[in-house]
Amino acid sequence: MLNIVIVGGGAAGFFAAINVAENAKLKGLPACIQILESSGSILKKVRISGGGRCNVTHHLYEVRAFCERYPRGSKELNSPFSQFQAQDTVEWFKNRGVNLVAEQDGRMFPDTNTSETIIDCFTQAAEKAGVEVKLNHKVNMIQKNSSGRFEIQIQSGEIIIADSVMIATGSSAFGYQLAKNLGHTITELAPSLFSFKITDNMIAELPGLSFEKSEVKLFIDNKKPFKEKGPLLITHWGLSGPSILKISAWAAREMLHANYLAKLKVNWMGLDRIESVLNLLQKLKLNGQKSQIQNIYPEELAKRFWLKVIEKANIPADKRWADISNKEIQTLSEILFATEFNVLGKNRYKDEFVECGGVSLSEINFQKMESKICPGLYFAGEVLDVDGITGGFNFQNAWTGSWIAAQNMFLSPT
Repeated sequence: MLNIVIVGGGAAGFFAAINVAENAKLKGLPACIQILESSGSILKKVRISGGGRCNVTHHLYEVRAFCERYPRGSKELNSPFSQFQAQDTVEWFKNRGVNLVAEQDGRMFPDTNTSETIIDCFTQAAEKAGVEVKLNHKVNMIQKNSSGRFEIQIQSGEIIIADSVMIATGSSAFGYQLAKNLGHTITELAPSLFSFKITDNMIAELPGLSFEKSEVKLFIDNKKPFKEKGPLLITHWGLSGPSILKISAWAAREMLHANYLAKLKVNWMGLDRIESVLNLLQKLKLNGQKSQIQNIYPEELAKRFWLKVIEKANIPADKRWADISNKEIQTLSEILFATEFNVLGKNRYKDEFVECGGVSLSEINFQKMESKICPGLYFAGEVLDVDGITGGFNFQNAWTGSWIAAQNMFLSPT
């Protein structure tokens, strides 16, 4: 009988265990599949993802375009996604009674709108396939014995022998250490997907206000700026929302090296040129001559935000549009097109975060998700130096890597 061990009871670990168990059964191979989870609970990130709804994947079925959503790993993922991509994920869940639906921005959730649907799907599929889930089984060490099999030492002192092993421990330090002990290189680690701490009077009283079509530019140490478009959210501590989270992923290591100090320019309406903003304001002036400037403003903006804009431009709120000079219109346009903020630090969601860095990608055979250094050792998910922008891309990396490993883990190590 083949003994296969998955270290980590999260998204990648469960997906791998279910698929390898089902594959072994299909091929009539007797196999014992075990998930070793260090804590007392499973699928923690799945439970909290997407505000408890679980953003399973993204409705983008073109492989090349999908790969472009990964600041690290885009080149290496091209081959894996050609084997198992977002469309295959949708089909996988559908075959197990879970329908995924796409929202306007492409994010896909179960139609029940609760992550418990995904957790139930996994736990039931694992049980049906005969996967053993062992909680509070922290792995202290993995090594190969003289016969080429793996000896897995549990913190309790128990030794488990396995023919193949997968490390699917997410961004936990002990997972990186296990990989390192088996000969792997761990690249520089840095937080990814974080919001920005900003203290500025312009946004201080506006938490909860959102802008659907913003464009943000991040300037770090006079280097070429990072750019992103998308929804923006003012929070109690600064700025967040998809555009900020995406730009934080692309600039993860640069922000780490800059101690999270940078300059951010915000184009609140996302218009392509400042002339477009000028034209818009000139039209408002033309049509609202007799009105006070505080009462006539771009319809995309909330009034309380507009009041902050005219305050920043040092224009009295009760001044009539007819009396607004071209210079004042220029100032308003510049504020709307490129408000500059000082970024003073980062803020991360308590548990729902992503790490940049991990096992070096040059040491992985992406056709099998197998180690080039230690045959029979597999990896999937965030333990690798792969991370995507927000929107379901990090989970898809976990599903794809786990599915590919599951096609190979029950075969003899190469």
